[in-house]
Amino acid sequence: MPFDSQGKFTRMHNWEQDRINDIDIVTDHADEEDDNFAEALNETFLRDGRVAMKGDINMGGYRIKNLGDAVSNSDVVTKTQMQSEDNTVKSAVASVINALQPVGDIKASVKNANHGKWLLCNGQAVSRTTYSELFAVIGTQFGSGNGTTTFNVPDYRGKFLRGLGGNSAANIYTTQAEGLPNISGQFQASDGYGTGDRRVLFRDTSGAFTTTNASSSFGTWDNNVSKTAASKLNFSAANSNSIYGASTHVTPINQAVNYFIKAKSETVA
Repeated sequence: MPFDSQGKFTRMHNWEQDRINDIDIVTDHADEEDDNFAEALNETFLRDGRVAMKGDINMGGYRIKNLGDAVSNSDVVTKTQMQSEDNTVKSAVASVINALQPVGDIKASVKNANHGKWLLCNGQAVSRTTYSELFAVIGTQFGSGNGTTTFNVPDYRGKFLRGLGGNSAANIYTTQAEGLPNISGQFQASDGYGTGDRRVLFRDTSGAFTTTNASSSFGTWDNNVSKTAASKLNFSAANSNSIYGASTHVTPINQAVNYFIKAKSETVA
């Protein structure tokens, strides 16, 4: 790298082209300062992006100041773009949040009251104007409020949420009532083999009904005829559906949480 008699750098050729071609830039002076300058040129990156950086920049705790606002997807976003003076969310962050959590989304939380842009799903009536975005999504499907200026949010207290379809309710606005499978079965009864030997017989059982033979006396009829060795009728719901008897209650193990609905989009200050 040539210098003139006064120590000024003389450009003999385009050092930028050497940098682009990854050709080492050196000095013909055995001088540490010149060597440092040449090394700096070897490590520099060009403004137009033709040569990228080779490593990280250690700022030593100092800031990069006076950056312009980001324009393309790969640009650095400035604090001004991210946050206003009162710390409200700016456009870049707001766009991400709104994409991930649009109005009408449901979340579970251990919080117990309205917070931020979220409303507790307890059937409360809220303003159609204040929460116009949510009103546009659900309307009065969960309740018309006072009929003019308010509407109701969903009421999910004490309810399990399930996917729509299959044998669920017909739509997401309708609460499906509790229910269990019906227990069914049948039997046929006969009153004995003839006069003087009257036994009650049950046969052709199905579903929840089964029979066993009893060897002890079951008392007498009103005409004082013995009815020993009568057939015994049994009932077990488990014969109809194995879910019966598997537990002492119908409520699955659970832990209570609060459900919230996203009621407003994040906005730019």
